[in-house]
Amino acid sequence: MTAIFSPRHRFRVILAHCGLVALLAGCGASAPAAVTPGPAPTIRSSSEIDLPLTAYRLTIDNLEVIQRGVAQRQVACAARYGVTTSPDPVDRAGLKAMYDESRRYGVIDRDDIEKYGYGTGATTEKPDPSKDPAASHTKRDEVMSGQTETGAPSSLKDQDGKPLPDGGCGKVGWDEIREGIDTGDELAQKLLGDAKTMMQEHESFQQAEKDWAACMKRSGYDFKHRSETGSVVAGADLQRQREMGRLDLNCVEETNFTGRAMAVDVAIQKKLISENEASLRSALDVQKKVLARAKEALK
Repeated sequence: MTAIFSPRHRFRVILAHCGLVALLAGCGASAPAAVTPGPAPTIRSSSEIDLPLTAYRLTIDNLEVIQRGVAQRQVACAARYGVTTSPDPVDRAGLKAMYDESRRYGVIDRDDIEKYGYGTGATTEKPDPSKDPAASHTKRDEVMSGQTETGAPSSLKDQDGKPLPDGGCGKVGWDEIREGIDTGDELAQKLLGDAKTMMQEHESFQQAEKDWAACMKRSGYDFKHRSETGSVVAGADLQRQREMGRLDLNCVEETNFTGRAMAVDVAIQKKLISENEASLRSALDVQKKVLARAKEALK
């Protein structure tokens, strides 16, 4: 995942991640869902992937507005503690990567295989020389993180004598925009992860994977899971990755692996939406509030 902020300001990476994905690591998926998949569509492009739960997520445009609003609040907070600074730019490419579902079932697009092999073609953000991780700890760093260079709590106060809050202005910015600790995106993100786990445990998906593996075996490869193809050629040159990718996609298309996987996934997601409908609707209301605060911050 591309870092949203420069390495020098790691605390903001954590805050941004917590704001968008919200500490869900402790939440496990449910048991395999008892669903009957509908007819499997024929999928030849990642643009054809259509997942019900994504309707309950923030859009990339809205995520960008929220992060810009947060950054503006962070700047205003920093000014109260004697630091004049500019908002950090939003890494839109990083946001897209975080929310990308185009390879949920593995690589699908032949053009991608030809151009990038099993890579994504994503560009690596060039380090900003003005934000060298080895540079000395500045007052800006202290104000944004709430910590001195040694990691001790900052003793800075504003002109009214108010101490810098724990977490510094980095956290203040998020706290002023979020609803508690939420952006309204967290439940949908969690359920998408749960759905993928349940899909992989569903007998229809497992049969699709077995059919794909049988096809690959005809070319001399003994795979159990489709995810193994990229691992086998990891680090290989582009031509080798292309060769594997072509075989992989030939078998994907021959067995309609992607369509069968999505049919299971969609059935599970619809069930999860039905079971969590009230909470998901409440989350949409939270998103509206958070977005309104972000827009207000940008005025």
